[in-house]
Amino acid sequence: MFILKLQAFFTGYLVIAVKGKNTEKLINLAMHDGIPLWDLQKDTDKIVLKIDLDSFYTLRRLASRTGCRLRILHKGGFPFLYHRFTRRRGLVLGLCFFIFALYCLSSFILFVSVEGNEVLQAEYIRHLAAECGAYPGMLKQRLNKDKVANMMLLAEPQLEWVGLHVQGTRLIIEVVEDTRPPLEVEGPANLVAAKDGLITEVIVINGEARVEPGETVRRGQLLVEGILQPQYTPDETWEPTPVPVRARGEVIARVWYEGYGEATLTQTLRQRTGRKTSVWTLLVDGQSVLKVGRTEVPFATYETEKTAKSFSERILRFPVEIVTETHYEVIENKKRISQAQALETAIQRAKALAELQVPSGAKIERRTYEKILDEQELVGVRYVIETLENIAVTETINGGEKKFDG
Repeated sequence: MFILKLQAFFTGYLVIAVKGKNTEKLINLAMHDGIPLWDLQKDTDKIVLKIDLDSFYTLRRLASRTGCRLRILHKGGFPFLYHRFTRRRGLVLGLCFFIFALYCLSSFILFVSVEGNEVLQAEYIRHLAAECGAYPGMLKQRLNKDKVANMMLLAEPQLEWVGLHVQGTRLIIEVVEDTRPPLEVEGPANLVAAKDGLITEVIVINGEARVEPGETVRRGQLLVEGILQPQYTPDETWEPTPVPVRARGEVIARVWYEGYGEATLTQTLRQRTGRKTSVWTLLVDGQSVLKVGRTEVPFATYETEKTAKSFSERILRFPVEIVTETHYEVIENKKRISQAQALETAIQRAKALAELQVPSGAKIERRTYEKILDEQELVGVRYVIETLENIAVTETINGGEKKFDG
C-alpha cells in the first residue's frame, strides 16, 4: 500500500465522491478490472475514495454503466503541485530567495548573549567580546573561540573562566567571575575622619586616640594613630620607640546633611490633549533588531510612557521583548497656589535632597528645617538631617589607599 501511495503521489491522484444506487457494484467492477482504490470511506449517501490519475477515466466509464455520479473533491500529487507553482512564478522565486537568504544568514552570528555574569554587566562583556573578535554580523567560520576567550581573560582580571559556543545564529558567552573577597591590606595604619562631625564616642581597639568626645573634627583629621607606646618605668634612662600598628576602632560623631529646595507660587500643570504617537521596538537578547513607527515626535511638549512585553523563554530559546514607547501631547496651564502649599513643596524637595546624602546604616537623630527665602513669588527652605555614625576610615601610614574599616 505504501508503494502504491508513493507512486500515486508522483503520477498524481484524485479524491472523489461516488454517489448513486449502485456504488457497491461500481467498486466491485473497479476491483475486478484491477483499478487501484484506497482510503475508502462510506457515508450515508456516498463513498469517498482515492484513485490514481491514469485510472480515473476508466472508472468514469464504469460509473456511466452503473448509473453512478463522480465528483472530484481534491487533486493531489506532484503534477498538480508543479502546475500550481508554474502559475505562481513570483511565489516560487520569492520562496527560493527566502531559502537562499535564510541559508546565508545562518552562516552569520546575529545575536550575542551572556550567561553566568553577576557583577559585570552583560553589555560590558559583549563590548569586551567585540574588541576581542566576537561580534554580531561576523561569519561563524571566522570565529576563533579559544583566541577570543583567552583575550577576554587577559583583558578583564575579574573573569575567572570564559567559554563560547554557537547555537544557530546566536553566540553564547558563558563566564565565571572571580568572587573571591579582596585580600585585606595589612600593615601600619591610622584612622582618620571620613567627613566633618562632632565626636560623641571614641572606641579604640588598637592604637592611640588623638581626639575626645565633644571635639569638632574636619575631614581627613587624625582620629586614632596607629602606634603603641611600650610600657616603661620612669627609672629607666632610655625612652622606648613607639611600635607602628594597624589602628582599629570606631569614632562615633554627629554629622549634619543639608538639602535646599524652592517652590514658586505659580505652578505649571501639564494636561494631555488626547493626541499620541507610538513606536514599537523588537528586542532580541537585549538588542534592537526592528523598529516600527514614527521615531520623530511631532509634538512641541509631550510625555513619554514605556511598556515592555516579554515572550516566555519556554517558547523561544532566547529572550524576545517588544517595547512600546508612547508619546502623549500635553498642554501647560498655569495655576496659583497659596504660600503654605509652596512652603510644603519646598520642604519636600529639600528633604529629598538631604536624604540622598545620608549613608545606609546611619542613625537619624533629628530633622529640622528653616525658611531662608521668602519672596513674593518664591519660597526657599533649608532642610537639615542630624545623624550618628562611624566616621573613621583606615589610612595606611605610608600614604596608601583609604578605605572604610570593616
